Amino acid sequence: MERKKKISQKTGRCIFIICMAAVSLIFIYPLIYTILASLKDNQEIFSNPFGFPKALQFGNYIKAWGQARMQTYFLNSVFITGVTMFFHLLLGSMAAFVIARFQLKISRFMAGFFALGMMIPIQSILIPITKMAVSFHMSDNYLFLLGVYIAGGLPSTTFIMSNYLGSFSSEIEEAAIMDGCGMGRFYLKMLVPISKPIFVTMGIMSFISTWNELMVAMVLIKENSMKTLPLGLLNFTGAYSTDYAGLCAAIVITAVPIIIMYLLMQEHVEQGLTEGAVKG
Repeated sequence: MERKKKISQKTGRCIFIICMAAVSLIFIYPLIYTILASLKDNQEIFSNPFGFPKALQFGNYIKAWGQARMQTYFLNSVFITGVTMFFHLLLGSMAAFVIARFQLKISRFMAGFFALGMMIPIQSILIPITKMAVSFHMSDNYLFLLGVYIAGGLPSTTFIMSNYLGSFSSEIEEAAIMDGCGMGRFYLKMLVPISKPIFVTMGIMSFISTWNELMVAMVLIKENSMKTLPLGLLNFTGAYSTDYAGLCAAIVITAVPIIIMYLLMQEHVEQGLTEGAVKG
């Protein structure tokens, strides 16, 4: 009886592993295909779409980085994403701290306000945003674009961080106050360090969403020198032809920072998600 049970458990485990491997392959295949296509020329992409390149065309990356001005778009994206992520974490954590740690009548209203903000898709307010940019002559203006990005990401950042910060025991806060630690010092010296996993997790989420954002940038930014990486990818598509090899190389260049950041911060992300689930 026990032998049959062990056999059934092993069989179930094997089936589970096979299914997970198949699902993983489905998700990772587009990335593998893009990398292989970036090392081919345009003709080979169509003649040999699924095979390995006959000759590695590293010139696609040189062309994408130099001739297509990807280096300019890359620096623009780094600036926009860095500033947005900084203010998401700063303002989001401060608002979350007030909501989670202060028993104010307005705290519940603020929590509901930020939760409501998560339910509004950016597509539904894109026309009003465009009209505001035109009315205030703020098209091709990073300040206006940053305002939209920061305001758009604050609700989710604040909502998630408030749930996380609210799960800490009040005894830590009471002990700190008894030792003469003010609220500002408690926030900076104690709460932020022990909340490092959720800061890293929300930082990566902010980084990915801003780095890959296309729709708002396409509407607000027309000046070629101010474009971000997602907008720069459109340069490879012309009215009559598309440089697929250069486009795939540019996509790989765009994806590399996200992959590197996740690999470096993977441990903190998993810890933040796990602790958040347990505490919640």
